[in-house]
Amino acid sequence: MAKLLVHESAGVREFEIIDNEVHMGRELDNTLRLPDPSISRHHCVIRKVGGSFEIQDLQSSNGVLVNGNRVQSSPLRDGDRITLGQVQLTFQDPHPEVSATVAVSVQDVPPAPTGTVRMSADQLAAIHIGTPPAGEPEPKIQLQQQIATGPVPTPGVRPSIPPVAPPPAPKAFGEFTNPLASASDGPIPGFIAAYLPPIPDDAQPTGERGDFLTRLVAVIIDVVPLISLYIAAFILAFIPFLGCLIFPLVSLTGLAYTFLFIPYCESHFGGSFGKKAMKLRIVPEDNPKGRIDFGTAILRRVGHILNFGIGYLIVLGDERKHVGDMISKSVCIKVDR
Repeated sequence: MAKLLVHESAGVREFEIIDNEVHMGRELDNTLRLPDPSISRHHCVIRKVGGSFEIQDLQSSNGVLVNGNRVQSSPLRDGDRITLGQVQLTFQDPHPEVSATVAVSVQDVPPAPTGTVRMSADQLAAIHIGTPPAGEPEPKIQLQQQIATGPVPTPGVRPSIPPVAPPPAPKAFGEFTNPLASASDGPIPGFIAAYLPPIPDDAQPTGERGDFLTRLVAVIIDVVPLISLYIAAFILAFIPFLGCLIFPLVSLTGLAYTFLFIPYCESHFGGSFGKKAMKLRIVPEDNPKGRIDFGTAILRRVGHILNFGIGYLIVLGDERKHVGDMISKSVCIKVDR
């Protein structure tokens, strides 16, 4: 029976294809639900056509890739790798009768090389010390060459080969390591960093994007320090000669808060005060556990300016993205803490 292997962080989940159509997406009404922010609500469908299967893209945002190639519709074969957003799947459609025939037919055929060249100990030592293996004539070495290249190795004695350290294991997809060792190492004071997401942030995405009301409350929380600053500046402005200094200073402080402090928090911590309070994170479109860079965070601030008016209402759509999300190619997702 054909099945799909869904590669998840907790392991591999098997899904047997019983129906003639298997709809995949983020919504609950899908046959196979994939709760990932990179998956569209109704992403794609796998159909059984005759004795084989094919996959069709349902106008998803991130598309459908089969063996690394983006397709609109494509037949599926045993072992095909399917990529939906950031979710990896493997299609399996084994045919036992075909496998048995192949197994019998290749019994008398020597196995094909697997890509690894096996060499004897003598051949390895010969390559290491620069001498030809046994059975081949040894070239004559001039005295000048011996002096230039150092002492000639003693025949029959194999030099010790130092062990080679294995390469570091690659990080799992979505694993994020911030260059800052701790929040206190950055320019953010410790008493402020306590109100921001921790580094590294162990919060897990819930599979949903931030809704309109939650994001609105987060923005209001972020604006509270600015409002308090402007109220204090308005009161101090009544003091003679002080108002001339207060308003330019407050204006510069407001610009620094909006275009330096908030972008720094989003690029290093994944969110600001409001985002942490409302359990939200700002992440790249293709990595729900990653961080955007500082330039991308600046683009989001520019998008916030363009959002005045109906721009924020775009969040009410299916993708829950406003102008700032679109131009910066980032999304606001919900996390569990």
